[in-house]
Amino acid sequence: MLLIASGFSVAAEPEAAIAEAEQAVAAAEQAGPRGPAADALETARGQLQQARASLDKRRKRDAERFAQAAAANADLARNRARLDAARAEVDSRAARNADLRRRLLVTREGR
Repeated sequence: MLLIASGFSVAAEPEAAIAEAEQAVAAAEQAGPRGPAADALETARGQLQQARASLDKRRKRDAERFAQAAAANADLARNRARLDAARAEVDSRAARNADLRRRLLVTREGR
């Protein structure tokens, strides 16, 4: 009986799940995803549209599921974008360090 009640409460709040998914998509968009991260964001957008369409058709459980999937994919897109940015920063700093080492060696050899 508790399972039925909890399942009903989940399906009764698709609007909240859609709002959460919208926030997750917005956060992912701000992260500037590219490549696979952009693909995950596009998937999230499609799932968010499906959630809205399901809600319009009064299919609350489907709306909830699509919204949750959209939020998860948006989070994936945001985290992948952040990872890509961190990797780019590491690569940039490594290149700068290599350049400084090369300059330092040239300076020492010239003495």
